[in-house]
Amino acid sequence: MADQKKDHLAAAIGFALFNALMLSAMSLCAKLLREYMGAFEVTFFRNMVALAVLLPWLFFAGKMAILKTDRPFSHMVRSLIGTIGIVLGAQALGMMTLAQTIVLQFTSPLFVVLMSYPVLGERVGIYRLSAVVVGFLGVIIMASPGGSPANDLPLLGIITGLAWGLSSGMVDICLRWIGKTENAMTTTFYFTLFGAIVCGMHMPFAEMKEGAFSMMNLWIIIGVGTTGLLSLLAKSHSFRLGEAALVSPISYTMIIWAMLFDYLFWGRIPTANVIAGAFIIIGSNLFILYREIVLKKRREAAALINR
Repeated sequence: MADQKKDHLAAAIGFALFNALMLSAMSLCAKLLREYMGAFEVTFFRNMVALAVLLPWLFFAGKMAILKTDRPFSHMVRSLIGTIGIVLGAQALGMMTLAQTIVLQFTSPLFVVLMSYPVLGERVGIYRLSAVVVGFLGVIIMASPGGSPANDLPLLGIITGLAWGLSSGMVDICLRWIGKTENAMTTTFYFTLFGAIVCGMHMPFAEMKEGAFSMMNLWIIIGVGTTGLLSLLAKSHSFRLGEAALVSPISYTMIIWAMLFDYLFWGRIPTANVIAGAFIIIGSNLFILYREIVLKKRREAAALINR
């Protein structure tokens, strides 16, 4: 039994690491495509490739029945917020480095805390609120001049990256709300379908540069969709095999991949203020996770006493 638990633990860590790699690779593909097309077009192709893989799999695996839902409006709300988030992320990637954009996306747990009380009615204590304040101080440190104009973060880029973090946090809240009754694959399908339809409506006004559909870019288009799907599968497996307290912090290894990709593809090395801001934001997120674990244990203990 102990060996089986160790195997599950190792598998959970492995899937979580793979998820971080795939999310970083998806962001890399999106940033490469942004040199040839707009954020709506990147989002459209991401969803279309994902659908092209997902639909045949559901059909041949005999799982089409999971697409039935009694909550179409809920799926529409989640899909709208998620699609806006992906567009914002693609837009931010066109203005900043991979590392800078991904660190700003890490603010999503901070926004979740801020929205927990008005949206979910969850009580938020002084400890978590203080962690949120410290986390946003990390954003200010990131935004401070980095030694040369080339290293400074553009104001619009910062706002867009934070808006991506906000939308990601709203998606997390939506998933808590909709996940009580809906299968994860059902949510994923309607999210990709909605994104493909909405972003497809923008295609007549598409921003396309010469070479957008070169053979290399066609592979990158395939990559942006497949890495997104692979990350979803890896994430679901990691949370199924391991506790959130173990799996969630591993997602921050994305910053390592982002820095590596920045250096290999663009020769960019993050400045000291970006690294410092990243550590502060990640540290704040980990403290929030720790407090949630502590509060969960207290609630469980209280429930046992009241039985």
